[in-house]
Amino acid sequence: MKDFTWTQWMIIIILSLLTALEPLSIDLYLPGFLMISEAFSTSISSVQISLSTFLAGFAIGQLIWGPLADRFGRKKPIIVSLLIFIVASIACIYVNTIEQLWVVRFVQALGGCGGVVISRAVVTDYFDSSKTLKIFAILALIMGIAPIIAPSIGNGVLQLFSWKGLFSAMTLLGIVLCLLTIFFLPETHKERAAKSNENVFRSYLEILKVRKFVVYSLIAGIANGALMIYVANGPFLIMDKAGFSSNAFGLIFGFNAFGLMIGSYITTLFQKYMSTGRLVKYSLLMMTAVSLLLVGMMYTGVHMNLVLVALFFYIFPIGILFPATTELAITPFTHNSGTASALFGSIQLAVAFICTVISNFISDGSVTAVGVAFMLCSVLAFTIVFTPATNQEKVSEWTPSH
Repeated sequence: MKDFTWTQWMIIIILSLLTALEPLSIDLYLPGFLMISEAFSTSISSVQISLSTFLAGFAIGQLIWGPLADRFGRKKPIIVSLLIFIVASIACIYVNTIEQLWVVRFVQALGGCGGVVISRAVVTDYFDSSKTLKIFAILALIMGIAPIIAPSIGNGVLQLFSWKGLFSAMTLLGIVLCLLTIFFLPETHKERAAKSNENVFRSYLEILKVRKFVVYSLIAGIANGALMIYVANGPFLIMDKAGFSSNAFGLIFGFNAFGLMIGSYITTLFQKYMSTGRLVKYSLLMMTAVSLLLVGMMYTGVHMNLVLVALFFYIFPIGILFPATTELAITPFTHNSGTASALFGSIQLAVAFICTVISNFISDGSVTAVGVAFMLCSVLAFTIVFTPATNQEKVSEWTPSH
């Protein structure tokens, strides 16, 4: 990483913080669910709807900010999106009903996702193609760290303030990011869309015609879905079935997250020895093999401690897949990388949502059902990347030139 200048490091830091805005906005306020439910005299499930509306806003907002970034440049849309995030965060402090919180969190996500989407486009704009995988690995690393530290920060805020302090912290974060963007982030998109009447839907359709983009977007979504299945079932596997305490759960959960981070970090090391496309294939091969092992262990009733060890090696390659699939999906696009980034993010969220729905559908309350969900995700992604149609692509189209 010594080949980055101080200016480049400043840009990387800003992009990392923009990328972390989503997990921080989600996990930061999770410790305050009980306090929020008491404040509005409602149930925890009603408070959880504010999380659902946030995710919905995040999915929809990505499709908006990408084309705007291609048309008006990167910097101005990021600033506008952060201003929306700041205003919505302040509004969260002053809501009077839980229904108002649902709406404002939706608007907050619409603003917050702008920086996440556009930051991926800035990477392809500003950095040489030989460095993009390194940057995406750093962003994935931050995405792994943010969910770990956010609940602890939220708990610390709740010790000093009420639940409103959580949204004050988000407001402060938005202000800091906005100032950093204004003063330190250069405009990286020199070749803006010339036609103001350009059809956005046509642009999305043109991007979807690129098989490489579709393949790696789907794989990224499946990998994200597998991770979400793990997050949702983590307490069930670790505390309920393995019998660990809540404190031990935090340690085990954090250790697996550390595995995710290691995967993101060593991606750039593997890049020296193989193409990114081949790295994705090896990672999926590992995921599939471990998922089959997990199902066998769960079905035969192997001690849960051994299952949790195997689970670490299932999570590890997901850390490799996140930066690798992002680079492979987005780097083929130049003038419309913002639109491609937006579509990539939306596909990733949509596929992850479908994976979690299927997981819930096949769940019967057993450990084996969770293992089957893991296996279905890895086998599906493995099948997609190894289909004959995929492998018939020209090498020049599939292997990024580094």
